[in-house]
Order: sequence, then structure tokens, then C-alpha cells
Amino acid sequence: MKERCRKYLIPFMLFTCLITVFIGNKTSVAGQSELDIEKLAYAVQNQHGTIIEWSLHTRELGKQPQEWTVTRLEKAFPDWEWSLSAVSEKETVTGIKRHGDIEEKIKAVTVDNKANLVSYVSYEVTGSAWEKSAVKRAWKLLQSRTELIFNQNPVVFSCIKGVFNDEDEFGQFHASEILSSLQAKEKEALSEEDFVSISAYSSLFSESLSLLDEEMNLQIGLRKKNAGHGTYFTVGTPILTNEY
Repeated sequence: MKERCRKYLIPFMLFTCLITVFIGNKTSVAGQSELDIEKLAYAVQNQHGTIIEWSLHTRELGKQPQEWTVTRLEKAFPDWEWSLSAVSEKETVTGIKRHGDIEEKIKAVTVDNKANLVSYVSYEVTGSAWEKSAVKRAWKLLQSRTELIFNQNPVVFSCIKGVFNDEDEFGQFHASEILSSLQAKEKEALSEEDFVSISAYSSLFSESLSLLDEEMNLQIGLRKKNAGHGTYFTVGTPILTNEY
């Protein structure tokens, strides 16, 4: 029962949050002295966490679903690898470009559920090993791409994944320390034997959203490793855009 609740609760919360972001947040992706993702990295590294993946992600609802066709995207980004997939009522155009250990991805998704036609376009840049120079380069790539892809200034979702390997027990202690390091106030939490999800707010971050009259901009997910000791972590601002 717990597994079933977790499976459906997180996507539902995510969908609600994304609708709020699309409608209400018009924060610019203009340059910052210290990026939000760097603040996340400092907080987890201060707890001796090992970063295994990081990402910057943006998306925008489409006004005209047909505007993001394979032909148009290939023309705008001719040196990318493009593919088209269609499953049931969902059509997805995907473009990928790799720069060493950095990967860029554009996805244009259109869903026709008979009642209406919904589409969105997203851009994501990801990396593995944490290097500040690579993250700065990724941020510059994001800024240049969003000017070409989106009609408005998009919200930037920053995410870091990794592991705490020094724990004999499930590392919930780290979540409290991360909140403290980021001067964040907990808003809501879901706690199980092997899983913890926390939503919070910190004035240190540039993005935020409102959910049920509460302002939030930080999410932390902890999951016990399947074998051996340690805890997997996922932290993101303003929200996490994938399951954890």
C-alpha cells in the first residue's frame, strides 16, 4: 500500500506544481553570481555526499502544437541528432547533442486526448561528475538555447543526484543538515521506512512557486540503497521534475 501511495502521490504533486509554474512564474534565466545548482552542490558536499548526476531543465507549454516539428527543429539545430516517436495519442520529437561529459536534450511533446490538444517543449542539459567549470558552461548553453526555443523567460529547474556512503542507518540526518545549510524551512514531508520526501522554502534561491497558499522552492528526496549501507539523495529547486 505504501509503494502504491508513493507511486501516484509524487507524479500528482509534480503535475500540480508544474501547472502552477507554467501559469505563475516568469523569473528570468539571466546570469547569477552563484547559480542555484551550485548552492545545492555545496549543501550536499558539505555533508560528504558524492554527486553522480546534475541537470538544468526548462519547459514551456506550446500555443501551437505544430510549431515544434522535426523539420523546424532540425533547421534551428542542424548538428543535433533528431528522432520522432509516436505512441497512441502522444507524439515526441527528441534532439540530442553531446559535448564530452555534458549532454543537451530538446523534447517537443504533443498529446491528443480527443477533448483537446496539449503540447510542451523542454530543454535539459545534464552532466555526471561535478565540476564548476562544466556547470558554468552548461548554464551558458542553457541561456543561448532558451532564447531560441522559448517565447518567454522560462523557469529553470536545478537538480542534483548522488549518494551518502558513510551511513550505517538510513541517512535522514543529512536532510536536516541540508535544510539548515540552505536556511530552508520545511513546508511538508512524507516519511517511510526507506524513503523520505521533503518540500521546503529558502530565500537563497532565485525561483519559487506557490502550492496550496504555501511558497516553496526546495525538494529533497532520500531513498535507502537496495544493497549495503548508504542513502541515495535527490535535491532540486524549485521542485524535482522526475520521480525519485
